[in-house]
Amino acid sequence: MSQILSRREAITIAAAPFLQTSRTPGRRPNFLFLLTDDQSYATTSLTGSAFMKTPNMDRIGREGVLFTNGFVAMSLCAPSRACFLTGLYPHKNGIIGNQIRWNQQLQTLPGVLHQNGYRTAHMGKFHMDGDDRVQPGYDYWAAQVGQGQYVNPRKNVNGKWEDLVGYDTNIVTDQAISFLRANKSQPFCAWIGFKACHGPFTPAPGHEKDFSNLPFQPPSSFFLDDTGKPQRVRQKSQNSGSRAARAGKKKNKKKQAAGDPPGSVAAWSERERNYHRCLMGAEDNIGRIFAFLEEEKLLEDTIVFFSGDNGFFHGEHSLHGKMEAYEEALRVPMMVRYPRAIAAGQRCDAFVSNVDLAPSILDLCGIKPPRPMQGQSWKGLVTGQKNAPRRDSFVYTMHGAEAAHPTVKALRTDRYKLILNLNPGDKPELYDLKTDPQEMKNLADSGNRAVLSDLRGKLLAEMKKIEDPAIADVEAVRF
Repeated sequence: MSQILSRREAITIAAAPFLQTSRTPGRRPNFLFLLTDDQSYATTSLTGSAFMKTPNMDRIGREGVLFTNGFVAMSLCAPSRACFLTGLYPHKNGIIGNQIRWNQQLQTLPGVLHQNGYRTAHMGKFHMDGDDRVQPGYDYWAAQVGQGQYVNPRKNVNGKWEDLVGYDTNIVTDQAISFLRANKSQPFCAWIGFKACHGPFTPAPGHEKDFSNLPFQPPSSFFLDDTGKPQRVRQKSQNSGSRAARAGKKKNKKKQAAGDPPGSVAAWSERERNYHRCLMGAEDNIGRIFAFLEEEKLLEDTIVFFSGDNGFFHGEHSLHGKMEAYEEALRVPMMVRYPRAIAAGQRCDAFVSNVDLAPSILDLCGIKPPRPMQGQSWKGLVTGQKNAPRRDSFVYTMHGAEAAHPTVKALRTDRYKLILNLNPGDKPELYDLKTDPQEMKNLADSGNRAVLSDLRGKLLAEMKKIEDPAIADVEAVRF
């Protein structure tokens, strides 16, 4: 006989697997990681959205730090998550695409915290090939394989497959609250991977009609087939004949991939509405988590870190998806709140990357990683340390079709972006982000060899620091 449970009853029942006695080590800060999927930078009210109302997401940055230059080392689901987890670049952690099985020998942030007395949990999207294993270093595991589903998802809960009823963003939050409720007396690490707002952009319950009367206008580069872009990028453009043909073959399919172009401006507008409607589910549930932490008097002792796994093209450069080195794909909303050590209301413009998360959290927790991480701790930047180290550039990589050699190597500095497209026949790109923040004019077409050579030298220097094996590919590029 079926029975409908209240949310409080469901959470209480779900908490049962966690309830156990354990030793209580010296108290360190708790760590809560909130990771959304395909969330581009300007999609919160704090980061510049003209219509999104996101007080719960914004709270993390308002009561802590907003990183205005938060980037990912590779803008694709699994590689980005691996960078967050390991503090290593993709060429070091080995996850250079979505179809690579996770190496369980890799050192991870939750694993190190677990070794140091933390209760650890992963809820939600993991996305490493079809890896359905419970991963080591976690006391609680509840993950779908691959993308999973928004409605009635199937998940591996501590090694047992369960068909759950409801909307995934709510379910993940229920599981998280259950875990937190059962582990109040011990420091915890809770890793929450929302499926939102990845395609197919199923609106969150209660938000199905949001933005219905809001006009969505395509970005200025939506209709361009820009000759300044390399051929590889132009072939992905919605204005490319080959891309349109591929999209036409898919029009009768029920599901559309996140990177597929919409068939019309009207279809694009409705897809944009659903993208943001989906994101509102994460906004609601972050509010629920805050309410629980406040109720249980855990909030002030918890490091809350929020980020997107990568950005997303909403038609900029005639693109959809995220697999390129343009700002819309590699820049993400990134915020941290921890009032015990971090003053509220900060805006940090230093370059911060997803590889920096693991060493930074361990630094805040007073834990040295057993093995070196490549990321750079931003603890000093957010705690007022004088002369705290900061980057003046960072390296971006993209691999295509899981190839061993990258298709893109890029260097982002405060002013310039150099994009080296490594496929045969492709050309380099150079953008002056001060005068051309939308990356519309490829200055490499106009010569600028001195600037190109200088930036390549800086890129090679950074690649040597991180032991990047693609140095020969970058040296072979001709300007």
